[in-house]
Amino acid sequence: MTTTREQQLTEAFVALSDTLGDDVDPLVLLGHLVRHSVALTSADAAGVMLVNSRGGLRSAITTESAAELTEIWQAETKQGPCIDAFTTGEAVHAPELASQEERWPVFTPLARAAGYQSAHALPLQHRGHVIGALNLLAHRPTGLTDADNALLRALADVATTAVLTWDRQPLRPEDIALRTQAALAGKAVFDTASGMLAATADITPSEGARHLYTYCRRHHLRPTDVADQLVRRTLDPHTVLAP
Repeated sequence: MTTTREQQLTEAFVALSDTLGDDVDPLVLLGHLVRHSVALTSADAAGVMLVNSRGGLRSAITTESAAELTEIWQAETKQGPCIDAFTTGEAVHAPELASQEERWPVFTPLARAAGYQSAHALPLQHRGHVIGALNLLAHRPTGLTDADNALLRALADVATTAVLTWDRQPLRPEDIALRTQAALAGKAVFDTASGMLAATADITPSEGARHLYTYCRRHHLRPTDVADQLVRRTLDPHTVLAP
């Protein structure tokens, strides 16, 4: 049966978010990331570099040995797309490596000698902390579309969160109970805050909830945190309701 792109996307996100399987560990999760990055884009190879305890990048996993060499060279020369993406926290694109020798005088000829003509890198970051970079390589000059970039960013974010939340020890029943209770407590605070907004603006609680979500998206805040501030009266409801 032919696998559609929708099926591929579903499989990718399911694989990257699975931190509960018996055979899942950080390297397995990162392996899913690099394989799906190649399968879903025009890249021929991919890898992940992670920051070590000394603040330098080291190769963690790649889809082929030549890609691992490019990551080793980047670490040794402190040049290349992964180094720049990690340093700046921004995506780095080099659709034609032939034009990048002034930018990366040592890395570029080495990467081209390994058979790659283009390179891209996206930072792996969680809550403002950059922990590494996703490395994408192609054997011919290749650009990434906006759709490719958005997809890779989403895959990288899911993988980064999964790696950082993975735990070798399985959750105990009491841990599960604590987490579900915390979620319910957060819902109760959110409902109270929505009611406060509704009373302030003479609107329905559901409209108050929409205002709260909109405010959180606009300011990149967690709804439960903002709801807690409203309930504790450290945040003025009119601030959240303002257009």
